[in-house]
Amino acid sequence: MDRRIQRTRKLIIKSFMDLLREKGFEKITVNDIADRADINRGTVYLHFLDKYDIFEKCIDIYIEELLSQCSDNEEIHLQEESMRKVFSYLEEHIDLYKLLHDNDKYGIFRKKFTNAVLGQVEIAMAVMPEEIATSYEIASQFLVNGFLGVIEWWIGNDMPCSAEEATEKMLAFLKLILGGGKNGSDCAAG
Repeated sequence: MDRRIQRTRKLIIKSFMDLLREKGFEKITVNDIADRADINRGTVYLHFLDKYDIFEKCIDIYIEELLSQCSDNEEIHLQEESMRKVFSYLEEHIDLYKLLHDNDKYGIFRKKFTNAVLGQVEIAMAVMPEEIATSYEIASQFLVNGFLGVIEWWIGNDMPCSAEEATEKMLAFLKLILGGGKNGSDCAAG
């Protein structure tokens, strides 16, 4: 992609994210984005369909960034260290992900996050015990929705515990389900 096109797209996305912080999604207009980026409104439409398209592209960018930063080989397996990396990364970038989460009135962030995590679970299911792998659909939905539910709860409640505590508690629960284990540290709701 041409560098000028990349630069313009980045400027539009940055302007959109700045406005998202200031006004919230519903109050943003394409004119606002163009004014903030100091470009013509038509230029915004050359790169994006509308503000929904920009929001969706932002979500794609930041989910991809999360996955790439939390993995050594573009795969996040269902291992303790991988889950710890996800929570730690989210903790470091909480303002950004909370902004996307809180402005997700149409379920775009959740759907894309679910699909990204589901892709990782599909990879990880290949190394799961046979009794779990044979119930692939149920197991993958359980794992993905449980993991995302914890993440959404954690982000939505302003991180009521550390990334480490959230990871330990979730892993302790998984160990209990998968055949025994001890409870992790307490992680109280805010």
